Amino acid sequence: MSDRRNTTKRRKPPAAVRAEAAAWVARLHGPNRTAAVEEACRRWMAEDPVRAEALELLTDTWDKAGQLAHSPRARRLPQQTDHRVFNRVVLASALVVCILGAVVFHYHAPGVSTAVGEQRTLDLADGTRIYLNTDSHAIVHFDDKLRRIVLERGEALFEVAHYPGWPLIVTAGDRQIQAVGTTFAVRRDSQQLAITLVEGRVAISPQSASAPSSESPSVAATSDSVTLTPGQRAIYAKGQSVRLDHPSLENVTAWRHGQVSLDNNTLAETVTEMNRYSTLHLVVQDPKVAAIRISGVFRAGDMRNFLAALQQTYHIQTREEGRDRLVLEPPEMGGDRPRAQ
Repeated sequence: MSDRRNTTKRRKPPAAVRAEAAAWVARLHGPNRTAAVEEACRRWMAEDPVRAEALELLTDTWDKAGQLAHSPRARRLPQQTDHRVFNRVVLASALVVCILGAVVFHYHAPGVSTAVGEQRTLDLADGTRIYLNTDSHAIVHFDDKLRRIVLERGEALFEVAHYPGWPLIVTAGDRQIQAVGTTFAVRRDSQQLAITLVEGRVAISPQSASAPSSESPSVAATSDSVTLTPGQRAIYAKGQSVRLDHPSLENVTAWRHGQVSLDNNTLAETVTEMNRYSTLHLVVQDPKVAAIRISGVFRAGDMRNFLAALQQTYHIQTREEGRDRLVLEPPEMGGDRPRAQ
């Protein structure tokens, strides 16, 4: 009587996870494997147990394919007539090609969004890391010629992995940003687009400019193209020419630490920034109140302490207007006490 073991068939990881795992396998077995790549892979696996299963599955496939391709019988193929051996080697070669190709062919991640007050970190299979700020949406698409990321709304910080001949383009609004081994921030809202270079080099051009290729990786230069240097920011507002400045990088990236950093900002500007992180919206209607200048660091989304600071320092009062709106008013107008968030 045969001994049949009662085993449970393990569910195959989703196709998208297998594609990401295949990309990691290719990177780990490639010439550019580093300690940073290994650490990024560990972080990727730690986020979801299914990822570790997919990596184990694809690693096993890689190992088996390599054993078949280098077996003595495979090396004697020209003299062999055993079609079963031939089929196994062809299959092994196809598996290797699939694993290697997964990182460049049809790598498409669905759109990733953050809610109001939420932040997320995305580790892509090529080693690029994206930090998404509050109320943001990004789409990732890799193919054999180009790595493309579209920031449809919100704000993100990009740490770009360097791959010669495989450009990475970030598209936001009517602009495209090409980066090579670069860190930069992009903020897109209804009024303007701001691109700040933290380190490295980026070239900004109209989205209609010719897309780069592996043979010619540089964005086509146009009269409207801009190349930033570290610490520089390009601001595109509707109906205006590009404006360049050098903001405080600590202020620009303060959101990465859950903070809103202000440096002599008007209260109107401050309220716009604080509102991004909260479902309770502040409104400034009085011009004198809007013109008040504020400096300091506040916790993103912490409306309670922010309003307390306004009352204590400037004696600002509040008036409820609707369910989730508070109007900021000067001291002489009185009004309700601020409502807790």
